[in-house]
Amino acid sequence: MKKLILLSIISVGLLGCEDYLEQQPVDLITSDQLIIDGESAATAVLGLYSGLQGIYDLEYVAHPGVLSDELTHSGSFPTVAEMDQNEIISTNVTADNTWFQAYSTIFRANTLLENFEANPELPGLTDALRAQYAAEARFVRALCYFNLTALYGDVPLTETADIVTNQSVSRTGRADVYNYVISEAAAAASALSGIDFGTEGQFRASEWAAKALGARANLYVGNTSAAATLADDIITNGGYTLEPNYADIFVPSSTSDEIIFSIFFSIQDQTDYPFQFLPDGRFEYAVGPALAASGDSRVLAELNGNDPLGRSYVNKYTDLANQSDHTIVFRLAELYLIRAEGAVGTAAAVTDLNTLRTRAGMPAISSANINTILEERFVELSFEGHRWYDLIRTGQVDAVMQGVNPSTWQPSDALLPIPQREVLLNANLTQNTGY
Repeated sequence: MKKLILLSIISVGLLGCEDYLEQQPVDLITSDQLIIDGESAATAVLGLYSGLQGIYDLEYVAHPGVLSDELTHSGSFPTVAEMDQNEIISTNVTADNTWFQAYSTIFRANTLLENFEANPELPGLTDALRAQYAAEARFVRALCYFNLTALYGDVPLTETADIVTNQSVSRTGRADVYNYVISEAAAAASALSGIDFGTEGQFRASEWAAKALGARANLYVGNTSAAATLADDIITNGGYTLEPNYADIFVPSSTSDEIIFSIFFSIQDQTDYPFQFLPDGRFEYAVGPALAASGDSRVLAELNGNDPLGRSYVNKYTDLANQSDHTIVFRLAELYLIRAEGAVGTAAAVTDLNTLRTRAGMPAISSANINTILEERFVELSFEGHRWYDLIRTGQVDAVMQGVNPSTWQPSDALLPIPQREVLLNANLTQNTGY
């Protein structure tokens, strides 16, 4: 059976992102036509980043935010209201899209890797480029699986693009999925070692982006020592530097030296964040009360003076005219926080936290426990897609969300429902408890 993949071509060269990441849609093509030479292989790889544009356009920032105490629903979409109240049904199309976008991108990665395996030699494709492209595909696939298991728990883990096989695959345990991500991230980091993408580097899988993924995944499974080791390597050897002024990280089309990996958006390939977050747009998502009242300078939020409920709006994504704000996936500050968590209770952890606090003009602290670190993560990484996962991995989600939604919260709400359509189509795919 021929396999189908929807590609969005992104061309090559970034600051002219017009040369590299400007999307031009093409028709569905079969896998035996997909990769025939070096040029089509490059196109297939760049299509993976197009897939990430779909995933990171609300799915992995706004949606986890509104599930938690980070954001609150301020618009009119009923599917977002369900997420805000933690009363999601298994046919919620907003939640379902997160699943579908991720598996579509995984399918693209699997298709590319299977094509490489079936065609050991392709005209115009050097061994070095083949290894690089395969590593990029493995990174993108691992990133998708990381987010899927963080949201849904046990998920189908497949490395094939065969449609028949994928229609009957069962769920893999969350711990095994995380371990898979850790292994794939390490393999990608090794294969990408020493590759310099130049001005494209922020938007391509690199050795350091893969190590950052490995650090985050290790943190989520409780391997704090391994996570801290990877974080220290990136801080010490990655060549990234903290932006002196926190707000400068988030200027539209930012190419800050703090950013390790981000998703490219432009006036041609627009993000939805400014429109969904700003009062002059749709204002579907407002800042949660705890963050709005924090007083921390890192919470880039402003009171909407025209809002009768006095709600604040997110001010990290501001280019409403062009909607070109890049979505940051990994930046250096997160690695300081991961390293601090690996050294919790020590002077080293305090030093790492104070490095970030001093940058933000906040007073220094003299001790650091896990709650101190989580509060620092809450403000430092606000509106970047971390809070929901932090509550879950540290066992605090029930206590916090019971306070946010006392009449609707249940422990089973910590996982999204598997899309009902998928459960009906695949007899081996079970539903999460509570749905």
